[in-house]
Amino acid sequence: MERLKVKVQPSFWLFVVVATVFRQGYFAAMYSFAVLLHETAHYIAANKLFYRTTEIRLDLFGAVLYGDFQDVNGADRIKIALAGPIANFCLCLLCLSLWWLFPDSYYYTEVFFTANLTMACVNLLPCYPLDGGRVLTGLFEKRLGLRALAVTKWCTVGFSLATFGIFVASLFTPTKLFALGLFAVGLFSGAFANGRQSYARTALINREHFFKKGMEKKTLVFDKKNTLSDVAKRMQGNFLYCLEVVDKDMRTLAVFDIAELEELVLTVPLSTRLGELIQRDGSGRSIVAFVDKAVHSKQHADGCPAQRVPLDK
Repeated sequence: MERLKVKVQPSFWLFVVVATVFRQGYFAAMYSFAVLLHETAHYIAANKLFYRTTEIRLDLFGAVLYGDFQDVNGADRIKIALAGPIANFCLCLLCLSLWWLFPDSYYYTEVFFTANLTMACVNLLPCYPLDGGRVLTGLFEKRLGLRALAVTKWCTVGFSLATFGIFVASLFTPTKLFALGLFAVGLFSGAFANGRQSYARTALINREHFFKKGMEKKTLVFDKKNTLSDVAKRMQGNFLYCLEVVDKDMRTLAVFDIAELEELVLTVPLSTRLGELIQRDGSGRSIVAFVDKAVHSKQHADGCPAQRVPLDK
């Protein structure tokens, strides 16, 4: 698991100062701790699923886990998204257990309980980029494919406009819901946030500094039914990789050396199945269909030799 990095933004310190001035320092501390644990749960889930995470940033509005999640598939997207709210609910159960065992602890943990419960419930709203919106996107991907995120974002736009409408209506009542209006604006802006590059694309281009200390080489073995996205998720920037594609009987169909694999990841859609990268000629040999011929001729002293393995009919 990669080492967790936490970056505190200047706006977070502003939040702490304001809370302290208004004698809400304890509330700020409990809220910040709950937010940090929420994002840490996302971080653990993402690393367990072999996605690269960069850091957690604390700011005025909470915390955000940054990483390269553009190519997360539906099932993994749901697991990572649910990790945060589940962690908050578990912390709520911990507080309830403490209250039952030690009733006096209620006074000290009520704020922490409320912060975790609120955070879990709000994040489960089906709006992007909240966790509920990411779960909804993962569910939509089975039917809508690449359009899933766009559909989720438009649902978020509709929800945020309806929420803002409630805020406007509240202006004509004794109870003015300014917090709801701010929340609606945040949801609306979040619906148009762009995802970050996939980890493989970033790592393969920006890893020159690793060569000074040497790099370890690994071979990834995948079934031909897997996609390039599955391969990219297993690639970390401090290693060099070869790829071996096998069939259900573990017979090798093709071996891609370092340069060929990088060329595939950087130029071929990551949704492409590995079996689609291999075709049969008249003699029954496996040949690569998408790799540039110029890449084939490159010699890498530290890489795997380019191989095309004969496949019996």
